[in-house]
Formats: sequence, structure tokens, C-alpha cells
Amino acid sequence: MTAPFLICVGNAIVDILVKVEDSFLKSNDLIKGSMSLVNNEEFDNIFSKISEYKIESGGSAANTAVGYSSFGGNSIFFGSIGKDNFGLSFQKDLNDIGIQFLSSEDNLLNAKTSKSLVLISPDGERTMCTFLDASTSLSLKNFNQSIFKNNNILYLEGYLFDKIQTKQAMIDLCKIAQKKNSLICLSLSDSFCVERHKDEFISLIKNYVNILFGNDQEIEALLNGQIKEKISSIVEIAVVTNGAKGANIFKANNSIFIPPIDGLDVLDTTGAGDLFAAGFLFGFSKKLTLDDCGKLATKSASHIIQQYGARPVESLSKLLIT
Repeated sequence: MTAPFLICVGNAIVDILVKVEDSFLKSNDLIKGSMSLVNNEEFDNIFSKISEYKIESGGSAANTAVGYSSFGGNSIFFGSIGKDNFGLSFQKDLNDIGIQFLSSEDNLLNAKTSKSLVLISPDGERTMCTFLDASTSLSLKNFNQSIFKNNNILYLEGYLFDKIQTKQAMIDLCKIAQKKNSLICLSLSDSFCVERHKDEFISLIKNYVNILFGNDQEIEALLNGQIKEKISSIVEIAVVTNGAKGANIFKANNSIFIPPIDGLDVLDTTGAGDLFAAGFLFGFSKKLTLDDCGKLATKSASHIIQQYGARPVESLSKLLIT
């Protein structure tokens, strides 16, 4: 059975991966494990202190699109890039692995492709400083509603809520997808983002979202710590990850515990949540049980944290037979 298309919508971002000591974070007033939005001057200031780095295309939803495709699924990414080398590279990276890139409008002449400094600590934890520019101009100007067919899945990243225009595009897409009876999924993305938009997130989830993804900190921020008491009242299925402690899947006041995979050589946690979602949704598209979806998601996340970078070097399809 052919899996439905996964339509991923999010910030089109180029990642700049850097290995740092925790002292570097402290000296630059950065909270370990957080994602901070910075302006271009602040970005350049931190970047000027770095000598060795690796550049690759990123963005939370785009990483999920890549992961889903690596399992053998079909993915589409919808976003906005600048008319610059970073933007061209971002689009080429997706096209080269068979992912259709839909630009929200013609590449922006006066905006730069968004970029993120991904600072990787010795324990693999990542701290991000992100400069958003072209990606915040997401609009439905060139969006083709016909892609919502054949039980396709809409996957949205919560980071879009940080800008008025992208937040509105996100809500409009949910309305379109719901009318087309498409499954709507949301990743909360970041606990600080949740704190900034808590009430609006809850409203969006209650009205449109079928499957919610988030780590324990994000879900606790959303529900004021009352996960078990409140989660089933706002969404049909919630997938809550807790790093090395495993994950829980909530549905109709019941929960399924997904144990972690022990003995991993963790190099970089960048993209762990993105690839977890990719594995879960691929399993869900194949009508696996929620338990098996969670196990495949755990395999996917465990695979990605044992390499540098958020996109799999090897095909994830091999995880389907192990």
C-alpha cells in the first residue's frame, strides 16, 4: 500500500552546525537546549566567534519531510526562501532526494534565506540561535489546494506561531486541510514558543489538530504541568517524548509507554524530535498500531542522534525490517 503524501509546512532554514563547550553558551548568555530568535546583528556577533562549522539545509518540518521520504514515503515541503545561494541550496537539497519543494511565492529578492546556528554541546544537546527572514513571508499566494487529496497528511511546526504572517498562513492551511478531510498534525517545537502563544496554541489544537507532537517540557508548558489530566481533552492523539526516558502516546485517557533504546552513542540531538515524528507518521500512514508507530519513531530518533546533523545519511527503510 502506498503511503499518503506528507505535506510539511515550516521555516525554510539553513543550519550552521558548530561543536561548542558549555562555557561558550554561558559566555554568550544562551540557555542550553533552547531556541532563541535573534536579529542579523546578534547572529553575526555569535557567528564571528566561531571558526569551524558545517552548513546543511534544515528546518524542523523540512527535516520531518526528509525522514518520511527516507522511510519510503512521499513528501512535499511548503515554505519560503530568499533569492540567494542559501535558498538555492535549500531547494536543491530537497529536490535531490525526491521531495517536492513548493515556494509560497517567488523567491524573495529583498530577503535572506533564514539561518540557524546549531550549537552542539559535548553531551549532544543542541542550542539554537535563529535568524528568520525570508521564511517569515510564508503566504498561500501560490499554494495549490489540490494537494490535499488521497488522505494526505498536513504536518505543521509550532515555530510558525512566532510571526503574525506565518501564524495566519498556518491557521488558513488548517482550515483548508480540515475541509478536505486531511489528517492535521502539529509539532509544538519549543517550550519557550509554547509559553509565548499558549492560549492560541490550545485554540488551534482543539479546533483543528488530530495528532500533537511535543516533548515533556513543551506539553507541560502548554497544560501547566497537568499532562495526564488535560491532554485527552484537547486532542485525539498526543505523542509526548521524554528523551532518554522514552515516550508516551495518549489517546482517549489511555496511555502507551514506548521504552527508549539503550546503549546509544549520542553525538548530536539535532532533529531527534523531527525524525521521531517522521517515523511515527510513516507508521501511522501504513496503519500500524499506535504502539508500533511509537517503536518505529523511537528507532528513527535513535538513529539520527548517533550522527551529526538532522538528516539521515543512510536510508531509514532498513529500520522497517529490524
